[in-house]
Order: sequence, then structure tokens, then C-alpha cells
Amino acid sequence: MTRLDERLTRIEQRLDEIHGLLMRLLAQQSKTANGLPQVTVPLGTEEEIRALMEELESVPLPEDAMLKAAWEEDDPLQVQYYLAGNWANMGRTEDLSEFDLSGRNLRNVDLKDARMSRANLSRADMTASKLARADLAGANLNRAQLARADLNKANLNEAELTFANLSYAKLEGASLRHAIMTRANLTGANLSGADLGGAQINKMILARANLKDAEVTYRQLASVSTLDGATMPDGRLFDGNPEPYQP
Repeated sequence: MTRLDERLTRIEQRLDEIHGLLMRLLAQQSKTANGLPQVTVPLGTEEEIRALMEELESVPLPEDAMLKAAWEEDDPLQVQYYLAGNWANMGRTEDLSEFDLSGRNLRNVDLKDARMSRANLSRADMTASKLARADLAGANLNRAQLARADLNKANLNEAELTFANLSYAKLEGASLRHAIMTRANLTGANLSGADLGGAQINKMILARANLKDAEVTYRQLASVSTLDGATMPDGRLFDGNPEPYQP
């Protein structure tokens, strides 16, 4: 039994306890009103009490209603969205690999250390999301919104990031080996110590980006759209020559 199953089981047990207590209160109130606190639930026939109980059962639970409804409706994509959005609050144990979260709103989501290899996050809005040390190897992040996201030391090897917005994202020590980053926007991004070995970065925007100590070649940097204001791998500001020149 998974953590979610256990949580839903506990909720169902609690509902049963509440129902039983309500029934006992109604039964006791029907016998006598002396010495008992006033109960606001109106008395009625057995049919009316049964209707009241059914109404109580239909009241959605604040946090788990969406998940329960998704399972009852057999909607795996909705379940995956719920698990990703609530991953940090649910123990950080769920494996999110190969989840389909394309186009989803995951702004500010906490997914630090999450396993999301080969997940479909194309066009997802992950603005300011927390993805430090997350495993996103082979993930589809084409056109994803990752502005100001924390991807420090994340594994993005072979990930697809075409047209992705990573402006001012934190990518210190991130591994981007053989990632496809064509036309991605990394304006102001911090790539210090990042590994871009074999990555496709043609037409990528690196204006004001920090590339200090990054693993990247002259050939790669020569293919980007702009390096204006960028800090080069050797720590110097870009002077018009993309080659990581020596001091």
C-alpha cells in the first residue's frame, strides 16, 4: 500500500467515525434532551437522517478531493498532476519519471531531488520552481517556462529544452550533457560550473549569463545568438570573441 492509499484509508476511517458519532447523537437526542448539549442537527425521520448522511458523504475533502475524484474517474493525467503539485507535502518519495505534465501550471512547485527522468513537461509553467538536484534526464522541456527556477546541480542530460525560457534561472553545477537547447532563452542565467558537454546551444540567448568555470567549447559558444554582457568560462566579461580564452 502506497503512502497515498494509506492517507485515503485514514480519511475514510475518520469519516466513518464522524458518521457513527452523528448517528449516536441523533439517537440520544431523540430519547431525551435533559443534561445533553444542544445539537444543531435537526431531528427527522429515518429517511431524512439517511439523506443527511448521504449529503455529508458528498462534501469534498479540501486536499484529497481532487485526487480521489481523479482516481474514481480513472484520469491518470490528473492523478499525475496532483502528485507532482503536492510531491513535497507527501513525503518526497513518489517517482515522477515519465509523467505527462505538459502544459500544466507548476509555478513555484517544490520538486527538489525529485526523480523526473523522461517526464513530459513541454509548455509547462514552472516559473520560480524549486528543482535543485532533480533528475530530469531525457525530459521534454520544450517551450517550458523556467524563469527564475532553481535547477542547481540538476541532471538535465539529454533533456530537450528547445525554445525553453530559463531567464535568470539557477543552473550552478547542473549537468546538461547532450541536452538540446536550440533557441532557449538563458538571459541572466547562472551556469557557473555547469557541464554543457555535447549540448546543442545554437541560437541560444546567453546575454548577461554567468558561464564561469562552465564546461563549454569555443565551437558551442560561437553558435549562440548573443553573449552580450556574459561572464565567460575564464571569469572575464565577453569582449566580442566567444572563445574561452586563457588569462
